[in-house]
Amino acid sequence: MTQRLLDLTAIITGGGRGIGAATARLFARHGARVMAVSRTESELQQTVNEIRDECGPDRAAYCIADVSDPGDVQRLFDETGQRFGPVDILVNNAGVAIVKPFDELTLDDWERTMAVNLRALFLCSQQAFRLMKDRGGCIIHISSLAGIRGTEKFAGMSAYVASKHGVIGLTESLSVEGRPHGIRVNCVAPGAVDTRMLREAAPHLKTETTPDDLAQTLLYLADPAQAAKITGAIVEVHSNA
Repeated sequence: MTQRLLDLTAIITGGGRGIGAATARLFARHGARVMAVSRTESELQQTVNEIRDECGPDRAAYCIADVSDPGDVQRLFDETGQRFGPVDILVNNAGVAIVKPFDELTLDDWERTMAVNLRALFLCSQQAFRLMKDRGGCIIHISSLAGIRGTEKFAGMSAYVASKHGVIGLTESLSVEGRPHGIRVNCVAPGAVDTRMLREAAPHLKTETTPDDLAQTLLYLADPAQAAKITGAIVEVHSNA
């Protein structure tokens, strides 16, 4: 275990599997105290047990929460503060992709996508901002190449694409507001990553890029020694086919 994130407290949403779980494991290896959050306890237990076995029992905990719900988000930050202290790093990774032709997309589909992919970022980032304004900190959002203007788009992904454009807009806005307070706000916009969500939503896309690959990028952005001057960045990750 190295000291790149020594004793920094990190909340990672969607931390039970995929990119979130890989990031939780990597951050803990580099000294962070990690609070993993999702709605699925079995996945969270596995992630946290792996971290505790490798890095020690005081390096990870989990919180079962719906991060699109204001009450759950407040509880998440309260529990994190009680266990590890104020949050230093927030990784907004939780996401959902509903694939349907636009004329078949229901309002519930649209609202669910926006709730998980965008409202949750607002709620979690606002809580983090309030805690970080006097001490600085780091917020990292996960968008997608689908949210980048001019990239290839795929049929059936209208709600997902719209939400990921919103993530990028929110990143750019928050980086401006955070700068006077030492709050760095950046975004990683990956292409295809070998996760369950990709296999379910877009099985035609093949990639050699793994969640562990993405976690390395997130580690760089979270590391105050490496990325202290970086804020407002949209890091595009073009996957290997």
